[in-house]
Amino acid sequence: MRFSFPGVGPLPTAEQVNRRLRQILAADSAQTGDGAHTDRLMMMLTRSCELRCSYCFVALSEMHYGQDHPPERVTEGVPAGDLSLETASRALDLLMTSKKPRLSVQLFGGEPTRRWDTVQAILQLAQQHPQRAGRPLELQLTTNGVGLSDAQLEALAASPVVVQLSVDGDAQGNRFRRPHLPSAQRPEAQPEAITARLNHHGVRWFLNVTVPPAACDELPARYEQALALEAPALQLNYATGMRFSDAQADSYLMGLWRVLERDAQLKHPIQLMNWQNAADPAPLCGDVIVDVDGALMQVGGIFHERRFPTLRAAYHHGHLHEAQQFEGRRASLMELWRRTKAALSPEEAEVFLSGMRLGAAQDLVCRLADRQRREA
Repeated sequence: MRFSFPGVGPLPTAEQVNRRLRQILAADSAQTGDGAHTDRLMMMLTRSCELRCSYCFVALSEMHYGQDHPPERVTEGVPAGDLSLETASRALDLLMTSKKPRLSVQLFGGEPTRRWDTVQAILQLAQQHPQRAGRPLELQLTTNGVGLSDAQLEALAASPVVVQLSVDGDAQGNRFRRPHLPSAQRPEAQPEAITARLNHHGVRWFLNVTVPPAACDELPARYEQALALEAPALQLNYATGMRFSDAQADSYLMGLWRVLERDAQLKHPIQLMNWQNAADPAPLCGDVIVDVDGALMQVGGIFHERRFPTLRAAYHHGHLHEAQQFEGRRASLMELWRRTKAALSPEEAEVFLSGMRLGAAQDLVCRLADRQRREA
């Protein structure tokens, strides 16, 4: 993949990108590696979802929705059903064995709020866990926001949880990338209505934007949308498991550069989380997730289920039944890349690697913009 844009902007060259990627892999994850101050565990609450976003490669299913997966049964392949409270409690017990000074729990799916009972129970258990020992605890909930009721919003506002809201652009963009179920067409399911309700109830939240190759030029528009929606914070991402052409990668990076320039010029900008440029390359994430059946794996094993199904086994780190310590339940980024290459075909590995390179290029663009902002 080529990363250059002669005469237009300060994009890194292919040599710079490859060098930065090697540095990232050698250093391991700044967020979850051995040198990080936080241990984080993601939980897969359900595979049920109102939407079927075009860039989502999670194996979503309505099979056994509303039924807890039996805690004692280990599934071969992709499990069906929902995370039981017993399994969630075991997962929290495992996380609390961490020796790190900070902890983090992120609830994921599917659409996790479809199991609202489990969401509430996990949030309470995590805060009151006896082995927490007063350590700072970050709680995060990833949601599309479509089905949230006023009562649920009030409960979220009363909790320390931070909502990660996924939105796919304006109303037209949402219809294009979320076409499968009619609930997304309701007026109250549009981004303006959802974010207005979040703000009205005082929920702590940020806007999470994932851009597929076909929308590579939309970052400036997504930034302006976030300002119009009065989002407290914004995270801009590229879709993984999808090949960006050279022109699409350039367009994405130039759009990011323009967003960073615009943000640096505003007197009261949004909290643009991309300034924090210590993120892993998106396809090769260092986070650990517990599946609905209690299986533990690196999060990419679930995020890429339909795109790269062989990664489930390659990223597997055991099961809650036999796990005694959270330490050792993740692989370094270098080890994860080794497993990835062994599990994928050469063609698949090249697509995966192109995403890693785009992540390294994004890191370099953010670093350069931050340096110029500080020098200004």
